[in-house]
Amino acid sequence: MVGATLGVLLYALICWTLIGRGMVSDGEEGTGGLADMATAKTCEEVGPLSIAGIGYYWVCDIEVRPYLSQYSEKVVAARSFPDELTPADIGKPVRVKEVGRYYARDFKSDVPWWSIAPGIGGLVGLGLFAHWRRNKRFRKPVTEAPVTTSLSLSSVRPLGGVTAPAGLPVAASRTVTPDDWSSAKFWRICGVIFVIAVISGIVGFTADRGTELREATLTIAAIGLLSPGLLWFCTPARWKKAAWCTTFTVSVEGIRWFRRDKATFELSWDELRELRLTTVTDGKRTLRMIDFIPLDDEFAKRHRTLKGLWEIGANLDGRPLPPVANGYRIPEAFSDAAFAEIRTAMTMIRPDKLSEYRGVAQNRSTS
Repeated sequence: MVGATLGVLLYALICWTLIGRGMVSDGEEGTGGLADMATAKTCEEVGPLSIAGIGYYWVCDIEVRPYLSQYSEKVVAARSFPDELTPADIGKPVRVKEVGRYYARDFKSDVPWWSIAPGIGGLVGLGLFAHWRRNKRFRKPVTEAPVTTSLSLSSVRPLGGVTAPAGLPVAASRTVTPDDWSSAKFWRICGVIFVIAVISGIVGFTADRGTELREATLTIAAIGLLSPGLLWFCTPARWKKAAWCTTFTVSVEGIRWFRRDKATFELSWDELRELRLTTVTDGKRTLRMIDFIPLDDEFAKRHRTLKGLWEIGANLDGRPLPPVANGYRIPEAFSDAAFAEIRTAMTMIRPDKLSEYRGVAQNRSTS
């Protein structure tokens, strides 16, 4: 997890650098219309980190004469965007335009595609990876008798012996997303970002005032210190209230599974004999599954749309596991945090319907 966080931060820094490079004008210089005019006075090379990302760039102190004050002597002291002006431009009038606190050459070109393509491609790739990872672990067997990995299951919470509580509010329910984050995972990621933010803050406060290095590092530090709030908006715990988010709900009435454009259903407790939480590990990876067992033999006829979930198999790191016997399986793998939420909800609402198993996938396979 720490490695993935550092990788994302490095990728963000690379995208930042490419966008900074793309903002440096390299197209056809404008000639018509009014434009601010600037004259470079002194230039210095900044780096290895600045508002343009990683690298060393020329930044010049300039005097800008706004076009609205072309008939007066009014000038504004400013600085050029990295690599827009160089020592070769000192003393020469240059058409410029405002870019935030800085000035860039007045060119007609926009930010080139190659500077924003990695960022857009990264977001698309992340979405595709999440979709692939979510769907690859549960697959319907392609044959009637697939080769399956030997599995040793042991009961952790046997069914029965517990009475359902009375007097619960009708609205009592709990909704989770399969990928819910645990508090430990959340703060591990925040901790890594915090360390980077503190280091950036130290570098920023020791750098000279007004320099690009100070601005860039203090910006990174501020973003890092705000990471808990930013990450909270990016976690499934925040998303589960959205209409498009995949969710599993346990309530007084029963269970509900929602997956946009795919299997969506609601079942009452009167139709279910058991809700089973199954955890399987092979020593390296863990797969958490939710199964439900119908109460009567007519269930399948009443719910023909659930045929695809009947005794569906599971896949642990490319190894097929035995399907649930005489029952249905939610077509999704759940995180440990989501499992804990469901376990807590079932214990409070319908402990009489809850069972739990843990298993170990063996290395040998049987047909």
